[in-house]
Amino acid sequence: MLRLACELLRLVRIRENGMVGFGDHWVEAAMKIMIWISAVLVLMLGALEQSAALVSPARPGIVYRDQVMFVDKKVIENGEVAWVTLAYGDPGASRDCLNLIDVFNGRELFADIPEQSWVLIDFTLRSLVIQAGFAGDADVGQVVSCPNEKACRNWQEQRSITRQGEEPAAATDPSVVSDGLEDASQRMTQGRALVRAARCRGCHVIEGFGASHAPSLTWRRAKYQDGWLAGYLAAPYRLRPAMTSLMMLRYTSPLAQPSLQPEELVLVANFLERLAWFTPPAGRYRLEPWDTYQCQPCHARLYAERPLIFIPTPVSPTLRKETEGLVPVKACLACHTFGDLQTVTSWSGPPYPFPMAPDLLLALEKLRLDYFVDYARDPKYLQPDTTMPRLDFTDLQRREIEEWAMHVQQLIRQGRVQPLHQYYQMQKSP
Repeated sequence: MLRLACELLRLVRIRENGMVGFGDHWVEAAMKIMIWISAVLVLMLGALEQSAALVSPARPGIVYRDQVMFVDKKVIENGEVAWVTLAYGDPGASRDCLNLIDVFNGRELFADIPEQSWVLIDFTLRSLVIQAGFAGDADVGQVVSCPNEKACRNWQEQRSITRQGEEPAAATDPSVVSDGLEDASQRMTQGRALVRAARCRGCHVIEGFGASHAPSLTWRRAKYQDGWLAGYLAAPYRLRPAMTSLMMLRYTSPLAQPSLQPEELVLVANFLERLAWFTPPAGRYRLEPWDTYQCQPCHARLYAERPLIFIPTPVSPTLRKETEGLVPVKACLACHTFGDLQTVTSWSGPPYPFPMAPDLLLALEKLRLDYFVDYARDPKYLQPDTTMPRLDFTDLQRREIEEWAMHVQQLIRQGRVQPLHQYYQMQKSP
C-alpha cells in the first residue's frame, strides 16, 4: 500500500513537470482520488496494526540467561531500589523498536549499578506485551556490570560456549498455554470489541482509561485462577463486605444490554486475563465515549432498591487461630475481612474505611498464589490504580503470608473451606 501511494505521488510529479498532456485532466483527477484513498487506507492499516498488540501466551515463565541489557531507568526511594527498567539496546540511540523489561524481584541487585550502564543478566520473564517492540516485567536472578556494550557481548559469547550442552531453560509457569500468537491476537481483538459493546468502561478502568466507580480492571501478569473470571462474569457475587452502593449485573440475562452469550463471556474473560497496564495496545479505543454511558446512577438505584446483605464464610477454629497468630496477616485485617473472622458488623473502629477491600478468603479463591504474594509486596507495581498502600513487609513476613495463603488455597481445593457466594440476580425491569 505504501508502495502504491509512492508510485501515485511519482506520477503526479511527472504531470506537474509537463510530461503528461494537458488534455488528460481526468487522469490527474483519478490519480488524486486514488492518492487520497491510498492515504486513508494506509492510516487505517496503521491503526489495525497498532490494535493487534497482545499479551504473548507462550513466553512468560521462560528463563533467559546471559542477556545484554541497558539500565534505562533506576529509581531510589528511602535508600532502596524501587524501580529498574532494562532495555535491549540504548533507547536514546533508536526509538524505532523499543523493547523494555521492568524488574520486580531482584531490584536490590542493581543497588551499586549506575543508571545508563550495560549489564549481563539472567531473568525469568513474568509478563510480556507485544507491540511495536515489546514490554514486560521479570524477576532477575543474576547481574554482572559491564564497562560497555562490547564487553557485555564478549562475556555473553564466552558464557554461551561454556554452557553448550546444557538443557534449555523451560517455562516454569503452569498457566502457559500452547496456542499460537495469531489465535491469541484474534481473541484479544474480539474480547476488546465485546468489552466496548458491554460498556464495561462505564464503571471500570480498562487498559488505562475508563470510569472509576468500580475497581480497576487494569493490572499486570496472569492474575486469576483458571476459569474463575469467566464463571464470575456469568454469575457475579459479592466480594466486598462493606460495599453498599454498586453491584455488577449479570450480562447473561436476556434483559442485559447487550446480552452476552456464554462463549462471548469466555472471550471477555480471556481478554481481561491477558491485559497488562502498559500503553494501551489500541490507542484508537481511547475515542470510546465511556464518560457518557451514565452506568453509575442506574446501578446505584437498582442496588438501593434491593441491596445484597453480605453473609461471611464460616472460618474453622483451627484456621481462625492460625490466621490471628500471624502478625503480617493481622495487618491485612486492618482493611480486609477474612470470612467471619472479622466482619463489617464486628468492626470496632470508626465507620468501615475501605468499602472496596475484598474479603481475603474470597480473594484467595480467585487469585493465583504468585500474584497474591507479589501484590502484597508492592500493590501499585502490579495494579497502578489501586488504593492499597505498600506495607513494606520483611522477607520473613512475606514468606509467612505466602505459606498462610498457600494453606488457605489448599483447604479451598480440598473442600475443607467452602467460600459462600451471594449471587446478585436482580435485573432491570423489562
